[in-house]
Amino acid sequence: MKKISMKDIAQELNTSITTVSFVINGKSAEMGISPATEKKVRDLIKKRGFNPNSAARMLRTGKSKTIGLIVEDIGNYFFGNIAKIIEVEANKNGYSVFFSSTENNDDTARQLINKMRNSSVDGYIITATQGIREEILKLKKENVPFVLIDRLIPDVETNYVILDNYSGSYNLTRHLIDNGYQKIGFISIFSEMSMMTEREKGFQQAMTDAKLTVPAKSILKVNFSDSEEKIIKTITRYVKANPQLDALFFATNYLGVMGIDALQKCKLTIPTDIAVVSFDDNDLFRLLSPSITVAAQPIKEIAIQSIELLLKVIKKEQKQSMTVGEIIKPEIIIRESSPKIKK
Repeated sequence: MKKISMKDIAQELNTSITTVSFVINGKSAEMGISPATEKKVRDLIKKRGFNPNSAARMLRTGKSKTIGLIVEDIGNYFFGNIAKIIEVEANKNGYSVFFSSTENNDDTARQLINKMRNSSVDGYIITATQGIREEILKLKKENVPFVLIDRLIPDVETNYVILDNYSGSYNLTRHLIDNGYQKIGFISIFSEMSMMTEREKGFQQAMTDAKLTVPAKSILKVNFSDSEEKIIKTITRYVKANPQLDALFFATNYLGVMGIDALQKCKLTIPTDIAVVSFDDNDLFRLLSPSITVAAQPIKEIAIQSIELLLKVIKKEQKQSMTVGEIIKPEIIIRESSPKIKK
């Protein structure tokens, strides 16, 4: 008779191995698992005679075979797909993954790191928020395996897998300039995180190299924490106040989605009235008519490189002190929203 595993319990309940793991380890309330789901898991464990051996394995090997994945927003197109690939690759190697979102909040990020530490995860993959420098330094000092993705902590040497945001932004801007656009608006968020500052630098340098000026009024920044409704209203006011613009560069895909809504409210047609490009792709951008030109992040490559790097550190195939950095180039995908201007 086949021995029942945690995977079997998860499959029978059509849930994740991670959820079953949280229930077994008494972390249901802490990790937001509903009482109903917890009861289903415990009832099936009892019915199937499953004997959880994770505690015994940890005593024997010192490993929990779990990884903590902390990202900005698991519901976001980019991070959601990153998480799926990391979970698949982790499972291939016998690891389960705990998922959590920070919503770009420093306190939430700190709490998640500590909660996962208390759950004895073997390592972390983290999208850092601006204010968790001390927590990252503590992980490093204590030789806890971790990899930063998407963004860096300034002046802290760590293992990381990031995108070349500067070149992606530069090349996306050059695409607009080469197609005849000169009055380009740049819409971003207030942030000191490396990926956002590098995107703005790339945009500014491309404009400078083309000898094009960037008036202060053509740059718009919004607060990440603002509601969708508020951001759309802010972009709408900005567009109406800048009728001279012939193109818009959105520094994130979620800003791009809200920006398209704002353009519709302004009764402007893409690309007849104004061209649009966005940093980072989105399913909607492919399906829209016209489809939207983007600097796309190679999601699969980022996810696989980050989990492979973390597992090397966990398995001591690479020393945590010997930091490795992977910088991946984005792909400029030219679609219908930024055609060459007819002379």
